[in-house]
Amino acid sequence: MSFADFGLCHYASGFLAAFLAVSFLAAQDDAKTTNPASAAAQDSHTAPPPALIDAGRKLFQNSCSACHGPSGGGGHGPSLVEGDRIRSLSDAQLFQSIQKGVPGTDMPPSSFSEAQIQQVAAFVRSLSAPAIESTVPGDPEAGRSLFVGKAGCGSCHMIRGEGGFLGPDLSDAGVRMTLGQMRESLLQPDKRIADGFQGITVVTQTGERIQGIAKNQDNYSVQLLDKQGRLHLLAKTDLKMIELSDHSLMPNDFGTRLSAGEIENILSYLSGQSVRQKETK
Repeated sequence: MSFADFGLCHYASGFLAAFLAVSFLAAQDDAKTTNPASAAAQDSHTAPPPALIDAGRKLFQNSCSACHGPSGGGGHGPSLVEGDRIRSLSDAQLFQSIQKGVPGTDMPPSSFSEAQIQQVAAFVRSLSAPAIESTVPGDPEAGRSLFVGKAGCGSCHMIRGEGGFLGPDLSDAGVRMTLGQMRESLLQPDKRIADGFQGITVVTQTGERIQGIAKNQDNYSVQLLDKQGRLHLLAKTDLKMIELSDHSLMPNDFGTRLSAGEIENILSYLSGQSVRQKETK
């Protein structure tokens, strides 16, 4: 996933929507009879302990990966990685979905104990946890220096009003992206390119060449944002060439141009980006 995809992707299939909708309704009823003292019934939405996540990962890979994929990315069953819908489930609703299955879908009840369900739920919760809740072994200040300097991210991406226009605003990246999505965006920017951030080159009938990103287009016109941040509204009859790029405008060589430590520093910096001040306990 590229940063161009952040906040704009449409991963949710009808199956995933049905899965979560039924989970929500079923859990609302079942939560009434769930022991409120159970840890699974608590609606903390805090980051699960690492030991609980690791135990849940092993159970998930043994029992759930055949449908949901070894890393929760989906397969026969829906992806559990794409954040918003999974995050919207309370801990009790997620617990009930795992324990009793989802009526009307292929997800059956589980034979896990309550303790094991809590472990699996912790792992599933971690898959879609926002990056700001993750621990990144890097230096955010060094990451900021790389962002605006050597890596050149700030030439296209804006944070709190500073930066470029060609990429999405990353001021809230730590809340809206998971750490996995962030890492994929940095190292595999061509994996997905969202509408509104695809590279485009046009040549007008007068020979002027304009490059930037295609913000919108239809049968008659193109809206293009150039590298200087100027929006061009162009009629297709005034163009003699339109070329859309199959590649993200992001560099695809960060994996070789930056060291492993520098990548962690950038991720540490970006994972802390939020338009709201992070709560401290």
